[in-house]
Amino acid sequence: MTEAAIQEAQDAYGKMVSSQVARATSELNRLDDLLKAGRVDARVLSDFRSAVDRIRTSGWQVQVWLEGDDRTLSVLLVEERIRIATRLASQLAAEIAASDKQLLGLGSLKEAMNKLDRVLPGRDPQPQRSTS
Repeated sequence: MTEAAIQEAQDAYGKMVSSQVARATSELNRLDDLLKAGRVDARVLSDFRSAVDRIRTSGWQVQVWLEGDDRTLSVLLVEERIRIATRLASQLAAEIAASDKQLLGLGSLKEAMNKLDRVLPGRDPQPQRSTS
């Protein structure tokens, strides 16, 4: 594949992403009006807010990277997943402790947490960075 073909493919991809972001922005603006009516299931709204938070943060990270952050985009995204996993683990701990129901998937969760626990000792904790 030639350098020109690679650049053309990258340009086309960039235009596609920009177009999709513009469509999503328009749809979110319409959805904003609907949400203000207040007729939405609380659980659905919570999931929606989490998704919006993730995309907002990812958008911010891409913008920071495009503006010249010296860390790679993949590092920024991993740091965001660490932040999300930390928040989710804290929420899960509280919800599981408060639940008197039989919950499916706890074995898989524990296994995943053990995998993470095995790789963390070799890593030095770094100071927290602000995400907004």
